[in-house]
Amino acid sequence: RNLTSSMAAPEFDLDGCLAKWQAVKPSETGDMAAAPFLEACESIIAIFDCLGSGLGMVKSDMLGNVTHIRNNLAAFPEGATLHVMVMKDVEAKVQQKDGTTALSLLWLKRALQFLERLLAHLVQNPGMEVAEAARAAYGETLTNHHNFAIRQVFKVAMGVAPTRQAFMAKLGPSEEATVPKLAAILPVFAEVLGKLQGHYVGIGMEKP
Repeated sequence: RNLTSSMAAPEFDLDGCLAKWQAVKPSETGDMAAAPFLEACESIIAIFDCLGSGLGMVKSDMLGNVTHIRNNLAAFPEGATLHVMVMKDVEAKVQQKDGTTALSLLWLKRALQFLERLLAHLVQNPGMEVAEAARAAYGETLTNHHNFAIRQVFKVAMGVAPTRQAFMAKLGPSEEATVPKLAAILPVFAEVLGKLQGHYVGIGMEKP
């Protein structure tokens, strides 16, 4: 019997995800083409399938915002950037309207910041459980933008997160093999989010 072939394949493609984020390539001014950014987002959002059903609401919301932005992108020339799309909404004074790129990208960015901090806590703290990492990440990111009712929903959702061991097992053959790959994604991921944060601070939709 071939034991190698009977081993479960990883449920998340870490190498493919890194390649997608490396392809985003923010410019010196921090702008970036929308299409590769959306592909990178879809790639990393898939990791929620390994984080348990409790956080499925975050995944659904994020994919909804990706869809809004991609639909809006169809009205722009090929290679259009996120900044150009957002500024069109700002100039039309519709940046707080549901379905606009400005508002969709704002909430997508916030959820991506939550995910980046969650993964960073797991990488930087060997032995930290997923629920603990999620609570720490939530406290640093989304909690500031949520009302009491949504915070309570998140509290319950984070409480049913998988164990660290179960999560890591879905990403690769061992934690020793998986953590360095997660660690390679994080700086590229965080750089893009930092550029987006700077843009939103600049247009007054986020606090410095």
